[in-house]
This record gives sequence, C-alpha cells and structure tokens, in this order.
Amino acid sequence: MAEILINSQSPITHKVFWNGDVANADAIPTVGLYDVTMDPTISPAITPTTLLTTLTPSIDESNPGTYIVNVPYQYTNRNRTLRLSWNYTVNGTAVKKEDEVYVITPYVDFNHAQDMGFSTDSSDPGYKSYKELIMAEKYARKQIEQYTGQNFYLEDETYIVYGHDSDILPLPSRIAELYQLYSNDILLLDNIEEINNWNFDVIISESGYGIRINRANMLDNTVYTANGMVPPSINDYSGIFKSGVPYKVYGRFGWAKVPDNVELAAIELMKDYFSKDTMWRNKYVKNISTFDWDFEYTGDAYTGTGNAYADNLLADYVLTTKVEII
Repeated sequence: MAEILINSQSPITHKVFWNGDVANADAIPTVGLYDVTMDPTISPAITPTTLLTTLTPSIDESNPGTYIVNVPYQYTNRNRTLRLSWNYTVNGTAVKKEDEVYVITPYVDFNHAQDMGFSTDSSDPGYKSYKELIMAEKYARKQIEQYTGQNFYLEDETYIVYGHDSDILPLPSRIAELYQLYSNDILLLDNIEEINNWNFDVIISESGYGIRINRANMLDNTVYTANGMVPPSINDYSGIFKSGVPYKVYGRFGWAKVPDNVELAAIELMKDYFSKDTMWRNKYVKNISTFDWDFEYTGDAYTGTGNAYADNLLADYVLTTKVEII
C-alpha cells in the first residue's frame, strides 16, 4: 500500500496495464478521493462513500502509461486511510481501479537529514535522495512497530477488553481521547454526542494505557450512613468494570508526538538500512569470513530491531499485552 507523509503533497503514481502490457489511457483519467477512516469528530460525518474531491492527474512523460496525482494538502493533515478511485478508458473500454493510501507520521524529521549523517547535496558522498530517505524511514518505522507493539502517532481504533472487578480498565495502546464505551454492545458513554447512560465519570488513567472511574466526586458508604441515607449499590462493588464482561472502547489512540528516543532509534535503523551488512543479516547469515576478516552475528541480531542501541532506546516502549481489535 502506498504512503503519503502527513502534512505533505507526496505524489501517487498509477500505471495502466492492458492485455498484459503497459498502455496509455484514451484520455487523462479522473481520480475520485475518499476517506475510509470515518473520523467521528468531523461533522457532518464523512463515510467511505463520501466523495471528498475529484483530482486530475498529470502524465509522467518519462514513463509510458504512468499518471501522477498529488493529494491536496488539506486531506493529509492527520493519519488516515484514503481511497483513490482511478477511472479511465482504454481502447474504448471503461476501467476502474481503486488504491488505498495511508497518510502516515514519519518517525524522523527529514529536515534534520544533515544532523542524521545524511546529505541532501548530490555532490556529497553521503548524499541520499528524498526517495531513499522515505524508504529508509519506512524500514525503520516498521522495525520499531514490530518490536514495540505500538504505533507512535494518533489513530482511531476500537478494542474489546475484559474487566477485572476494578475501577480501571487497562488498554493495549495509549489512549489520547475516549469516544465511546460499550458493555456487551450496550452504549454506556458517548463523548461525541455527550450521552451518558451510565452516570459515571470516566477519565483516562494516569499511565495513559487505560481508562478509569473518577471517584473524586462520589460519596462512600460512611458519608451516606452518617446522614441517615442508604448507600447506593455501586459502593458495594469491588470495582465498576466487572470481571469477564467485554467492554468495547472506541477512541483515538497513540502519541501526539513521536518520543525523542523513538526518533533516535529510527535514525539508527535508517543508517542500518543503508549499511552493507544489513543485506546479510536479513538473509539470516550467521558467519561471514574472508582472507583478512570474519564476523558472526549473535542471536540477538534476529530479535528486536537487530540493532542493540535502538533496542535499548525502545526498551521502555515495548508492549506485550494482547487484545482483540475490531
């Protein structure tokens, strides 16, 4: 799947194939742009069938049958999944092709390429093209996400987790904003429509990896009995989130900013991407030797990210909790 960097107008290419060969369309294609992530905070609601805009691509003069389109800046301002619907005719036959494109947050700021040890000067020995930096960052990002078990950007997600007779409901990912909370598919709380069918104040826990009941304004049994009142049944429970009960949590998860250690690890892994021995390590080569040198990788080279320094930088961000995502 193609990727576009957040807050950019990265080009998306499409090649026309016809009868097993590259061909030119009869005319310039039209491209319909759709958002398939359905951000609930947008009003009126945008659905996967809502046409955002129609784009007109340009011809790639150096590559026959290839067309280039740039997604407008206003549609790349957050992490989302876009669908591009390419419509054209070839030899009078109508063709429709759909591609999904991720708008992603890079873990490294390319404006700091010089500080990273890469040069943007084509005459410099350390020169790396923008396309090469893009590929290296993607390599580093995927390594980091695989190792840590989390993504370091904001995205809307739904999780099903089970209670444990506690006021705290642990979550597998860091939550930034709670949209909706269900219990056995019954709506308890909707912060978008400001609906509370539960009458409890639910807030994000201090760690960020859970939600909890805020008891600050709730009275305990002592206060009720001292005033001659019968304590509500809620005070008899050990916790609000009951054991074995599935809770569906819909919200915005992740990180608003890439942590410094994650960016440093990504830079190290980008350097690895351009390193000559990466090719051998990716082939699971255990020992390489020549007439004047030899080396052997430890088993750790095939776990984590494959980079000891990067693994140390990421150690505090590794998650092990497994949960169902819907």
